[in-house]
Amino acid sequence: MIGAPTPISEIRGSQISLRFVSRAEKRHASHSVSATSGHRAMFPHVAESAIMRRNGKPQSCEPCRKSKLRCDHTRPVCGRCTARNMAQRCFYHPSPMTKKPASDSRVSSSTRGPGDTSYRTDDRYRVHKLISPSSNASSPGIGVHLAPTASPRLQLAASPGYLGSTSYSAVLAEHQKEIPIDSEAQVGTMPNAIDPDSAQAGFRVLALLYNLTFLDRFIVRSYVGKWFRIFPTSIIEKIASATRRIYDHFEASETEARLSDLSIQIFRNSFRPMPRSKDMTVDEYVDTFTGENTRWETIALLLAIAGNAVLSCYEQDPIFAELRGYSDGQKENAELKDQLLSQLSDAASTCLTFCDHTAASNEILAYAQYTDVVMRTQQYGDSSYQAWRRLGDLSATVYASGLHKVDGPADENCPFFLKQLRRCCFAAAFFVDKSVATFVGRPPLINFRYCSLALPYDLDDDMLLAPGDTEQEVLKHVDVNGWDKDGIERRTSIVRIRFLLSICRDEILEIALGDGYQRDIPRKAEAILERAHKAWEQCPANLRYDYLSQEELNHPLYSQPMGIILLYMDYLHSHFLLHRTVVKYTDAGQKPLFDTARSLLSTVLRICNEREVTSDRSKQISWIVLYYGLPSACVLAFEILRQTHNPGPHHPSEVHLPRSEIIRNLSVFVSCLSWAASPSPSHGNYAVCREVEKKLAHILDQILDPPPRVTAPPEDFSFVQNFASGLEGYLDWNQFNNGYDFNSDYFAF
Repeated sequence: MIGAPTPISEIRGSQISLRFVSRAEKRHASHSVSATSGHRAMFPHVAESAIMRRNGKPQSCEPCRKSKLRCDHTRPVCGRCTARNMAQRCFYHPSPMTKKPASDSRVSSSTRGPGDTSYRTDDRYRVHKLISPSSNASSPGIGVHLAPTASPRLQLAASPGYLGSTSYSAVLAEHQKEIPIDSEAQVGTMPNAIDPDSAQAGFRVLALLYNLTFLDRFIVRSYVGKWFRIFPTSIIEKIASATRRIYDHFEASETEARLSDLSIQIFRNSFRPMPRSKDMTVDEYVDTFTGENTRWETIALLLAIAGNAVLSCYEQDPIFAELRGYSDGQKENAELKDQLLSQLSDAASTCLTFCDHTAASNEILAYAQYTDVVMRTQQYGDSSYQAWRRLGDLSATVYASGLHKVDGPADENCPFFLKQLRRCCFAAAFFVDKSVATFVGRPPLINFRYCSLALPYDLDDDMLLAPGDTEQEVLKHVDVNGWDKDGIERRTSIVRIRFLLSICRDEILEIALGDGYQRDIPRKAEAILERAHKAWEQCPANLRYDYLSQEELNHPLYSQPMGIILLYMDYLHSHFLLHRTVVKYTDAGQKPLFDTARSLLSTVLRICNEREVTSDRSKQISWIVLYYGLPSACVLAFEILRQTHNPGPHHPSEVHLPRSEIIRNLSVFVSCLSWAASPSPSHGNYAVCREVEKKLAHILDQILDPPPRVTAPPEDFSFVQNFASGLEGYLDWNQFNNGYDFNSDYFAF
């Protein structure tokens, strides 16, 4: 970044301390022994130059000044306030003995919800705008100071988002031509003041982005390698580069003021709805939420993408060598990785909290929340409350932004490419909703019965984003079902298949988890299986794992064979869940259940055996072995265990299983559980993997070396329940008491 200072930063929770060093100073320091020996750690609490009062003494922060305590003058938060857990109340008033009228205020607590305590501070203080000598046309410079005022009047933005046919305004909306509705009234009131705590928290987030100069390159590099991408790579590149350009002309002397200015500007942008126009180009669309129009959901999206990238990269990744340039070289890469992930996760959460208090919901916010859900499942565990709570936010955004209704009011002024992007966002949200709901055995939050289940077209991104009458051109390149005629794997191909399978999964969850849906289960199950099979047959042959040979999978055309296997496992998993529901409620259909379980387990083992060396897939593997592998492994293990303890004549309807094959696969699966949990106890699914590893290993011991038989009725298999203790929670649809507190704000993983 040309002409920009090189900063050193720290984030601990919501607190960040900054020290900015110009590049010239850094070059000079590199030749200085004293500078070398005086390097700070990557995340130290660094004091800035204290501002002197008129009497020549350093200025104290307001809490220390009012309490008559000695302040150490560290900025932006002093050490004494940090030690007293008062970091959120620590600030430096430029003129502590003067007051401003309340009418001059720039910032109030209007953006903070009535029950929000995330950024609590003294409500008598607001942030004011000052004209800075460093102002320029491209980025007006403002300094930020806090001054006591009267209690603010709460101003709430009133835009309700998508409103359906039963809403209070539905009749007026249907007769809008006869009785025009004031568009300004629909937008709502934009607060003319921003909560000072939120402004300060926004400053810290922007300072983090400013410090991590490599982040935009890291985001693009990792996004290109993803096999499941919602937005085209070119749009993510535009977003990342436009965000970095904001900092290009920052000078060290004005960095704090410019970051404070930018924080307030982003708050104001976030309260405005994103403009729409049918003839807008892709660049014009990106400009509505980047550059001078940057919004908090834009920043949240970049941070969440970066967090997922950190989770999937190995500790030997070159990014940590660059990150080490900010430190004293003492920290191990594993520690740097954990710290960077913690900072990115906290910063993304902060941005999404800001979005909770703004008026607008849109596809950018939905994509940011989706990406954050994925990050939290890996960071805290797939069954963590943090991930489930964020999933609730995502479902609310889907409905409020109208993503669930194709060609509804929210799509009226959207160009073709934006309609397709919105469909992709909805498809991704719909898929992750069904995946998490299945994993924890809870009802999905996005119900298919209230949604338009329209698939995005299977298009090349260049064609989708091309100017002109794209829709007419697109129809020439897709078949009647919307698939690409050339049979090439596209970004949207994966999105479409996952969406199709998720629709069937929603129906399965309705039967398995719903109350009163169990009547005539065999007939319902048969109908769902037929629809699932039809959806799978619609998929292009080059994306069907069961249709491809090993030679074809190894072909360079398939750059992401693991993605194709995951699609197939989704398909098998739906069959498994449905067969198990039938067995549970009818005690019939064991053979298709065991056959599907064997196929699913063997496919999981193939993924585990093909561990990539270029990226850290351990957290993704833990999800695969728990989500797909564990239920199928448990079903087979319990059946083999039952047959082991009852070796007598079999009932005619009993299914004969290949004992040696299953025992061999179960043994390999137990080792996969051990490997998936191996990185560290901080691994999101570490506790679950370790627990089920011990349980399954114990069951295998009982199968291979059974205890001496005791006389007991042949029908008494209560011992299976003892061995299954702790595992049935993962198999029983209605069993939520599995030893984990889903209501805990800090989940035990």
